[in-house]
Amino acid sequence: MDPLAFPVLAGTLLTEAVRFLFDRASAVLDRRTGRVPVEEPEQVPGQAEPLLVRASTLSDERVARLTGGQGALRVYLSRPELLQGDDVELRELLGQLRRDLEEVYGRRLPFGDETEADRPGVEVSQRADDVRGKQVGMRVGGDITDRGRAHVDQEAGTIQETGEQVGIEVQGTLG
Repeated sequence: MDPLAFPVLAGTLLTEAVRFLFDRASAVLDRRTGRVPVEEPEQVPGQAEPLLVRASTLSDERVARLTGGQGALRVYLSRPELLQGDDVELRELLGQLRRDLEEVYGRRLPFGDETEADRPGVEVSQRADDVRGKQVGMRVGGDITDRGRAHVDQEAGTIQETGEQVGIEVQGTLG
């Protein structure tokens, strides 16, 4: 996991980011367990439109990561003195939790003074139980400039002898 997947935040912004991700993970898990109807929109202050859970994205693996992330953030919220913006493990946790939540909601969740340019321009998330052919996260047929940004997140349960999983395939220069 890239430790730069989440911006360095400090003080109030870091606490707000942790609280926001904790609350979103809780809301998703409440919908997964049926405490709240999955199709019920979530009204969130600071979000122009309500957040909607895409139930098809709630794989067992993702739910396990959300549950684990929520539990870890609970510790930080109960002991705010542990919150350090340059903590690589915390940033990795926040980055993974944010990616999972963005996949669940089908939209980006920016933090602090982060801009679109600070994040990958193309994000690919693929999950497969069984890969028999070629699963490609991204294929680029030409050069990618130093402004070109990409993030590919792939998982496969089993890659068969005839299968191949490729994160990025570039013919030419990258960067």
